Amino acid sequence: MRGFNSVIRQAARETGADFEFLAQTAARESNFDPQARARTSSAAGMFQFIEQTWLGMMHRHGDTHGFSDLASQIEQGTDGRFRVSDTAAREQILDLRLNPDAAAVMAGELAAENSQVIENRVGRPASSGELYAAHFLGANGAADLIEAVRDNPRQGAAHLFPAAAAANRNMFYDGARPVTAAQLLGRLTGEAESALAQAGDPTDNGSAGRAVDVNKDFVGSAPVRSGQFGFLGTGYLASTGGELTPTLVEILASLDAPAAGRRDDR
Repeated sequence: MRGFNSVIRQAARETGADFEFLAQTAARESNFDPQARARTSSAAGMFQFIEQTWLGMMHRHGDTHGFSDLASQIEQGTDGRFRVSDTAAREQILDLRLNPDAAAVMAGELAAENSQVIENRVGRPASSGELYAAHFLGANGAADLIEAVRDNPRQGAAHLFPAAAAANRNMFYDGARPVTAAQLLGRLTGEAESALAQAGDPTDNGSAGRAVDVNKDFVGSAPVRSGQFGFLGTGYLASTGGELTPTLVEILASLDAPAAGRRDDR
């Protein structure tokens, strides 16, 4: 199997997604473990796609990436949910989440979709941190949060997103005190930028001679629960206390490389 660095770079080239964003998301979601499974949700794979999000991505983009036979078996009902009538085919499609190449290109396609939704809503391109917010709240949820911060930054974030707050208390509360919309957006976008800053030199901040603890060095005080990559799930790294492997450190240390891929002509 190709190295994860190569896998993610190829996905960035094919989809036009930002390499840094994809690498950082894989680090936070699964510690680059293609077999990772969340404990209390359907999220699986290096990017922790939940079943419905994965079926939707395969339905829309599977043909582009060489999965036309499987993609054609996915149907969307009037309720918006995606279904596969053939049980064996459904399992085969879902198992592709454990394939790093497939997961990475679908993560890139999802980032592109989310970016477009946010840009249409707020009138400007989304930052990488805002794209991570989209994985936490969904693209429209992230746009809602950005607009809420613009209009009334002091309003309570839990009031805006009660379901997400119920499942992700550490993100929405400081002890018993609810955080504001501005604070929630700062946690999501700030943590993303902090991860990139620390990735430049994995030995900074006293980390020499010890493994880097993801929860302390990358995520901060609040475990992240993903939206479309495991919405309201456990948050793989947060739930396992994962440490950075040599592979992860190597990839994160390379993030000073050109970040943006270019979507290939299709």
